[in-house]
Order: sequence, then C-alpha cells, then structure tokens
Amino acid sequence: MENIYYARSANEQGQKETVFHHLSRASELCQEFLSPLGYGAWGEVLGKFHDFGKYSEDFQQVLRREKTHVNHAGPGAALVFQAYGGWSHGGKGQNRAAKLLASVIASHHGELSLVDDGVLKRVLRGEGDRLDSEGRRFSLFGQEEFRDAVSLWKSAFTPPRLSPPLPAFSDGEDASLAMMLWTRFLFSALVDADYSSAAEHQKPDYLLQNQGPELDPEEALQRLSQVQAEKKQGSTAASTLNVMRNQLFDDCLAAAAQEPGLFTLTAPTGLGKTLSLFAFAAEHCRIYGKRRIILILPFLAIIEQNVKDYRKVVPDLLEIHSNAQLDERARLLSERWDAPCIVTTSVGFFQPLFSAKPADCRHLHQLANSVLVLDEAQSLPPHLLDATLRTVKLLCTQYGCTVVFSTATQPSFGYRPGLSWQPREIAPDPAALFAATRRVTVDWRLKQPISLVEIAGEVAQENQACAIVNLRAHARALYRQLVEQTGAESTFFLTTDLCPAHRLAVLREIRERMQAGLPCRLVSTQCIEAGVDLDFPVVFRALAPLDAIIQAAGRCNRNGDSPTGRVIVFVPEEEKLYPSSAYENAANCVRILASRHPIDCNDLSHIQEYYQLLYSQSEGDKQALRQAVEEEDFLEVQNAYQIIENTGFQVVVPCPGEEKLYQEVEARYEKEGLTPALMRLAGPITVSSFQRDLVRQYCVPLYYRAWEHGGTAVETGYYLLGIPDCYDRKQGIVLENVQLGMF
Repeated sequence: MENIYYARSANEQGQKETVFHHLSRASELCQEFLSPLGYGAWGEVLGKFHDFGKYSEDFQQVLRREKTHVNHAGPGAALVFQAYGGWSHGGKGQNRAAKLLASVIASHHGELSLVDDGVLKRVLRGEGDRLDSEGRRFSLFGQEEFRDAVSLWKSAFTPPRLSPPLPAFSDGEDASLAMMLWTRFLFSALVDADYSSAAEHQKPDYLLQNQGPELDPEEALQRLSQVQAEKKQGSTAASTLNVMRNQLFDDCLAAAAQEPGLFTLTAPTGLGKTLSLFAFAAEHCRIYGKRRIILILPFLAIIEQNVKDYRKVVPDLLEIHSNAQLDERARLLSERWDAPCIVTTSVGFFQPLFSAKPADCRHLHQLANSVLVLDEAQSLPPHLLDATLRTVKLLCTQYGCTVVFSTATQPSFGYRPGLSWQPREIAPDPAALFAATRRVTVDWRLKQPISLVEIAGEVAQENQACAIVNLRAHARALYRQLVEQTGAESTFFLTTDLCPAHRLAVLREIRERMQAGLPCRLVSTQCIEAGVDLDFPVVFRALAPLDAIIQAAGRCNRNGDSPTGRVIVFVPEEEKLYPSSAYENAANCVRILASRHPIDCNDLSHIQEYYQLLYSQSEGDKQALRQAVEEEDFLEVQNAYQIIENTGFQVVVPCPGEEKLYQEVEARYEKEGLTPALMRLAGPITVSSFQRDLVRQYCVPLYYRAWEHGGTAVETGYYLLGIPDCYDRKQGIVLENVQLGMF
C-alpha cells in the first residue's frame, strides 16, 4: 500500500490534511495573492514547492510527536533553487530569480533572509552536517531521500513556467531596496497563503468568514457628500473659509482623474483636508479600479479625531494601531489587511515594509493597486527618510499604488541629495490658498532667551491661550508656574504623560470651556500640533523646526473668528532645549533663515528655503540602515528601520474616569498573564515613560505566562501603576515626587 504523506495532524473532525492538498491550496491562494502584480505564476511556484519537505518520514514523525526540531522548509528551498536554474550559467537574472524563490521558501516559518547557496547544495547532495544553523534536522537530506520525495511530488505536480521574468531592478542606488521590497511581497503572499490554508484545515470557511467586502467607491462618495453637508451646516467658521474648504474639496475630486502615481496636497491648516483627501482617494478608486484606501496618520491623537468621520463614509473601515479595540473578526482582518478602507499609523504602515517577520509582512501583498494617503507628511523620521521615500516611489512604479503626501508644511524632498522627487500637486494654486488664509501674525523673539516664569506671566494675562514647548519637563515646569498665577481650574496640561483616554477627555473639556468663552490656558508639547482641532486666539511656541512652528500656528485663529491671531516664537531660558540632535538642527535652520530675512509662514518660498537649508546639511539615513540595505541583509534592515527608536516603558495607569477598564486589565492579567490582546485593551490607559529607575522602583512589572517561555519570567517592558496618587488628574503620571511614606 502506498504511503500517504500528511501536512497537518487531525482537526476537530478527525481529518488529516495531505501534503498534496496543502500544496494545492497554498498554491491556489498564493497565485491569487500575486495576480494583482501580474506574477500569479510565481505564487503558484511558491505554493507548490514551499512544503515539499513534508514528503519525508522525518516530518511524519513530527506529526506523530515522535520527533522535534525538524526543518521541512530547507528541502523545498533546495529543490526550487535547482528546478529554476540556481546553479545554471544561464545568466545572472535566472540565478537571482531562483535564489529569491528559495529564500522565501526557506524563511516562511522564520525571519526572511537570503539563503546560502552552499547550504542548499549540501542538503541536495547530503554532504556534511544534516543540521541547519539552528540545530534543526533537515527533513530530507541527500540524493536518495530527495529522489523518492521528488517522485511523489511529480506524480501530483508539474513545475510551473516562471513567467513573467524577474523584474529588472535598476543598477542604481535603488536596486537593493527594490529587490528587497519585491522579495517581501513574495514572502507576504506565501506566508498569507500558508497561514490561511492552515486555518482552513481547522475551519473550512476561515477565509470566507474573515474577508472584508470590496470597496464601493460610488457609495463612499455618496456618504462623503452627506458628511460634508453636515459639516457645512454645523460650521462656525468664517464664510470665506467655508468657501475655500468647498473649493479644495472640488479641486481634489477633479485631480483624481489624473493618471495614478505620486501626488502632494499642500494646503493650510483648517481647510478640511481630511474629507478632501478622502474625496480624491474614493474618486481615484472609482476611475482607476483601485482596490482599497489606506489612510496613514502619524499620531494616535489624529486617528482618534478623524476616524469617526471616515467610518461614516466607509462603515467597514478597519483601524490597525496599538489602541484599536478589535473584535475577533476585526483582529483576523487586521492580520491580513483585508478591508476596503484602513486607517493606520506611520509605524504600522512603514515598518512592515522593512521587516523580516512573517506576521509583519503577511499583509504586504494587499497594498498593491491601492490609494495610500499619508497625512502630515512632514512627520516622517529624518534618520530613515531616504529609504522611506524611495520605497514609496517603488510602491507607485512597481505595485500600482497611488500615493498622496498631504500637509500644510510640504517638505521639499527634491532637495535631498541624490533623490529624484517629482510629485504632482493636487491644489491648483497652493500659494494663493496660503495668502488667502493669513490668519495670524508671528512675533519672532529669537535674540534673547526668555524664562518659563516670564512666559507663564504672559500666558496668564490672556483669557484663552496655548503654550507649546519641546520637552515634557519644560511643559510640567511651565504648567506649575501658570497654576500658581491663575489656579488649576482654568489651566490645562497636555503631554504624553497623560494616557490617550485622558488626553481625549482633556481636549473635550478645553473645547467646552472655549466655546463658552471661559478662561482656558493650555500648556502642551508637540502632541497637539498635527491635526488636533483646537482654536486659540494666542499661541506661544518654543523655537522648533519651521514645520512645527507652522503646525502650532494652525491652532491659532483656526476658524478666522478674529482679524488676526497672535503667535509668539521664543527661546526658553533652559539648559536643554530639544528632544534630539535632529530636532535641534532643524530649529537652528530656522535661526539661520531668520538671520537672512523676516520669516513669513504663509510664503511657500520661505518654507522651500527652509527645507533647502535643512536637507543641504543632511547626512542621509542612519549609517546602520544604509549599510544593511547595501548588503541586502533583511534582518539588519529590520533592526535599523525603527521609526520610534526608544518607546520607553509602558505603564498602565488608573486614569480618572477609566477605573473599570483599569480593574478589568488587572483581573485579566491575574488570570491570563500579559498577552497581545491585553496590551490592546490597556492601550487607552497606557503611558510611555522614560524614567527607567523610577518606573522599576514604583511600578509593578507585568510578565508573560512563565510556562510559555521556558518556565522563566520574561521582561515585557509593561508595568502596572498600582498607586493612584502617582497619576494626577491634571498632570498624568508623576513619579519624581513619590514619597516613600506612601508605601
């Protein structure tokens, strides 16, 4: 009787899955996932070869729990490398294609890396050590074992023709980035096909039940018109401002007819870019058949504010970020990014494009033929900027994407050395928009530093005002000075020392007081600058990069309620002024610009001059990333491409008004330990702290379940703040003045 080889053990119905069935289904799915790129045949190859190594007695023993530490991916990689000319002399391209296929297959249960040709040859020939670099035994090893397995495989499958050929990566500086991105897309399709087919073995309707609906752009546009009408009806802005908002909306609809590619939208704050951008995206999808809209926002505060409007337009919108509260179906959809409209953060979008992890890369194939809207484009990290922008261009040129960079402070990326950057501007005349929305005057006090005590005195004289500084320590000092002068009731504090739920509550209270005409003075860090809808008559801003100053000015006289608002830019009389050297360098460019001529924040030529100064001093991306890309080292690229290089310690806090959530987190931790689901649940009441010693001294560490990690407690970076007095109803987490007597 002929042996039957199985790929998976019995499911709940007692049915085992044969290797033939698994390879067939994975091949079918992988072909489907790569078809939008025109490379469905490559998906068929990956699916049919990826688990070839399960045609082995070693792997069957794994299923019977008689053996562990078996590598079944390596033999499939070796076979595909041989089958598609890995060792032939047919040309570099043919060898390269075989190597990428082999690398994807070899890595599909681990982190992506380029395979070693010598290892593949050793596996095929059965020469030397049978163990891989991690001490796992190759399930097939040597010609005799391969011969029997290949015979079984060929009785069911024929090697597909590899068509079209490998993309022609340029010989320039983008070649390595292009090759690595292409490999990640192949990796994505195989990982998703493998994971999905495995899930179907346990639950046959897995994909049917966990598949988002297709985008209906016409319905989205109809809903968008209704939302816009509601906004118009409820608007308290000056009539001239509403006219410009309507015009920008119409301009975005008109621009959507242009050919797909790279766009910018440069428009002042307060002109309703949120809905106008969606209008462009939906109309562009309608005209060109794009599959989905992906909205990329830099800060959770913006997502929290905008997602309500977006969901009115596309009810099946999917949020993918650390604070998203997802039910089981939404969680599964978020693993695959299978939804008509997705809202995510810059971290959530860009880091997977440079990752080597299967879970991170699984959704990448879904990006093809999408409209990507990047709001607040000036917030892209400077130490990763070149690789990020070149990758965005590749998404346009090779993956059928249309990308929009939107901001009031459009960076002149074309000044980056060696970068060709030629987007099309959506707004017909951005300069006219800025001239027509001149709502503030800026007082540049750059010659002499000013103490925070003096600034507090000036803020105290205003009925409603906002002061924005660069460091949390400065914000706390200024807030306390202001409380001494005006009292706590009318003084507010907004930094990331407050958890997200607390920040939203503070913003609601500020808006209520301002609408009622009550005294309201806010001290904040940069966390309110981009996209937060506040409108003060006076804004004080510590010297910062020009884009940050302009964003701060966007919180002043936002609705044009008075002839002009006032923005005061000052230099704090403090020893440390900036959060990083890059931030300091950008602020110094403002000083240089101011020494040349008075700066006009509504003059686009001044903004371009600033970016020319900034980028002329740039040394490009961080050395570790440049080197890793040059060496085509996927793991080192992953390590180097970190948008937030230090996330600090995550402290779950007893936020006022969120006591039930805090208690639920405590109870679930006691029962389950720390889990990804619990991290998401706790997101609204979690604060990042960089006070390492104080956090470790006064907070309770949270651990994963010990038996899941070899019986030892594993540090997670998560803590529980069990002392209510350490979380202030106005200032958030306060550890520096903890008294030991409290314990």
